[in-house]
Amino acid sequence: MTKEELLKEMDQMRKSMKRLQKSEASCKEAADLFRKREQEYREMVELANSIILRMDTSGRIVFVNDFALRFFGFSKEEIVGKNLIGTIVPKMESSGRDLAAFMVSVCRNPGEHTVNENENIKKDGSRVWILWTNRPVLDERGRLAEIICIGNDVTQKKEAEQILQNAHDELEKEVRERTKKLQKLNEDLLFEMAERKISEEALKESENRYRNIVESAFEGIFQTTLEGKCTMVNSALVALLGYSSAEEYIAATARPENLYVDASRREELIRILQTDGYVKGFETEFYRKDGSKLPVSMNVRAVFDDRGNFIYYQGTVIDISAGITLRRVLDETTGALSTAVEIRDPYTAGHQERVTRLAEAIAAEMNFSDERISAVHTAGMLHDIGKIYVPAEFLSRPGKITDNEYNILKQHAQEGYEILKSIEYKYPIAEIVYQHHERINGSGYPRKLSGDRILIEARIISVADVVEAMASPRPYRPALGIDKALDEIRKNRGILYDENVVDACLTLFQDKGFQFGGGGGGIRCNGGKGAAKEPVRFSRLERNHFQGTAVNFLAELHSHLLDG
Repeated sequence: MTKEELLKEMDQMRKSMKRLQKSEASCKEAADLFRKREQEYREMVELANSIILRMDTSGRIVFVNDFALRFFGFSKEEIVGKNLIGTIVPKMESSGRDLAAFMVSVCRNPGEHTVNENENIKKDGSRVWILWTNRPVLDERGRLAEIICIGNDVTQKKEAEQILQNAHDELEKEVRERTKKLQKLNEDLLFEMAERKISEEALKESENRYRNIVESAFEGIFQTTLEGKCTMVNSALVALLGYSSAEEYIAATARPENLYVDASRREELIRILQTDGYVKGFETEFYRKDGSKLPVSMNVRAVFDDRGNFIYYQGTVIDISAGITLRRVLDETTGALSTAVEIRDPYTAGHQERVTRLAEAIAAEMNFSDERISAVHTAGMLHDIGKIYVPAEFLSRPGKITDNEYNILKQHAQEGYEILKSIEYKYPIAEIVYQHHERINGSGYPRKLSGDRILIEARIISVADVVEAMASPRPYRPALGIDKALDEIRKNRGILYDENVVDACLTLFQDKGFQFGGGGGGIRCNGGKGAAKEPVRFSRLERNHFQGTAVNFLAELHSHLLDG
């Protein structure tokens, strides 16, 4: 090789070297750019507010972004490598669609499922709806290698669509039902028009007869709308409330609060009517025209047409102010009779009143109505009235009584029944008094009744009677105290005494602080334990006269109350 040829070869080698150096620099620059783009891609995937995952053709998850992990509640270790089915996709959709078969189709032919919407599950088991966009990833030979899936939560949208669909279905159903009703109404209307022509004269005659009956009635009669506006009133009610005409009454009482002293009573009346359709003996107060208050009793019923549509409320009104006065006198007379018993038995002075207080409290604790609590009150105040027939010396003599004296004393329950049986109370007061010494297991007296054969009111007074008697002194022993009294009913709960009554009584004393207090009316025992006060004594003639007068007066008072 000549010198020139060698120089030429070296020059070519230098040029090749420069080209290689330039190519290496370009490759390095390309590699740096690739790494930069790869990092940007990763950051974009990780920061995206969408679910991004890759899965192979068998449905196995090979990658998930952080958003997907947070959304589904899994860690990367818990989800990567697992199949979608049973992890984030349920086997069956709530609608019944087979999602396992569907996902097999997606993995095999992602091009046919570029967009799909299906139910998914989170780690906690809750279900959500995801809108997925799927793209196939091919290897260097053009074969399917993976599928990239991007998902967004559309649960709220699906729920809104379902609500809208339900509303649409309900509206269609309502339209169909309404159409049927309108068709029936149209048929009924045509039928009514034909009937009306036939019955018009008969209706006029009937209306005239009805109007004459209403106007001649002694009690007030009215009709009102559901809202309480009066549409008809007779002259008796107009006069009762001091108005000069039906028109004046209707205008003045257009708003219920202008008629009802306590507006809540009308709300209670409507509640009962809507439940039962009628109400009898509903007591409230009305305003009269001059502003005074009038206690009234109402019988009201809801009136419907032949198709069951509400028309109006119709009712009667009577003045019960005299009856209320009589009831007040009756309560005072009941108290007086109770005191008459206690005058003859100073050791049990206040006993009936204290028993009554406890019995009322037990009844209230057992959620009795006001009327039943009132019955318990009356029976409690009179439960020992039969002792009027027991010789006073048996009641107040210190020391243990004889068996014969005890047998006489036990007759007071029956004697009380005999005194009260002819009085027509609303509740069986006489029978309650008769039963107040009966026991659940049949060991009581005078008839050895047991279980549910004993009236619940008698069971209440029985417990109250025992507790008060043990907690108070007697001629033959000092007071045993309230703790022993409560131990007695607790020990014999369900044996001698009704379980529910005992539970209510224990609740009153142990949880609600019930106390008998100072003792109420009547003569109290004074001095030391067991000290007795000389009883008031009556001659047999005085006793019989007093008893007959009191009982006859009570019966006569009840007769007036019933008649009124």
